[in-house]
Amino acid sequence: MGKHKTKKEAIVKNRNQIQAFLRAKIIGAIHSARAAANLTHQGVKGNVLEILVRDLFRPLLPADVGVGTGQIIECETGKLSKQIDIVLYDKSILPPILFDESIGIFPLESVLYTIEVKTRLTRKDLQTAHNSALELRDFNFLYSTEERVRSVIFALDTDLSGNRKTDIGRYKEVYKEDTIPIVAICIAGKAYWFMSGTAWVCHTSETDNFDEILGFLGGIMNTYPQIRKARGQPTLGNYILNQPTATELIPIREKMTVSIDGNNIKIT
Repeated sequence: MGKHKTKKEAIVKNRNQIQAFLRAKIIGAIHSARAAANLTHQGVKGNVLEILVRDLFRPLLPADVGVGTGQIIECETGKLSKQIDIVLYDKSILPPILFDESIGIFPLESVLYTIEVKTRLTRKDLQTAHNSALELRDFNFLYSTEERVRSVIFALDTDLSGNRKTDIGRYKEVYKEDTIPIVAICIAGKAYWFMSGTAWVCHTSETDNFDEILGFLGGIMNTYPQIRKARGQPTLGNYILNQPTATELIPIREKMTVSIDGNNIKIT
């Protein structure tokens, strides 16, 4: 009898060279991030984020998708979100205000996805990410849009063990009958869940070659164009100009009078 291959020994045949390249980059990035996560100094999460941005999201996502970290700003009130681990944005919609290569403030209309990163996902983490995503749902866009910011979770591991409970099961306990602001959860080496209509679709990992992360990245690549298209063409001037207050109206021609009637300008 031949020896049965374990999950770690399984061999995956890549569909093509693009998939082979992406898989190799993912394997390297996850191994580096997990090594950093095992360190005990205070900057652990910062190091993990830096590795994931540098080695996973920035090189593997399309060039027109910006990758940063920071806060999201709403134009109407100027309110800021909580600190977001990873912001995926489209600077062709509106450019961010960056303080360095990736840290900055991102206009709401340009943000496609937010990614909360966890080294070891817990139920408390799910609750915190849920609350943060709910707050972001209350932000108002400059123009009406059917495509709001999509909030997701990416974790290097989970504190769950065994097969009796899953992280999506725990998340269902968090949101219960309320709004569901988290639309996808990916646990490296374990599973990827995403919302489709009225159901959660689950892709479990059958090998240690991170098919679930390929699915997670593929989901972002497949959906960001429709999010971007729905955002229209807002202008940065809405963020930087004060609301105009006309204290004096000067006619552009003689024998012309200009007056204000409520919010309208009357020309006679």
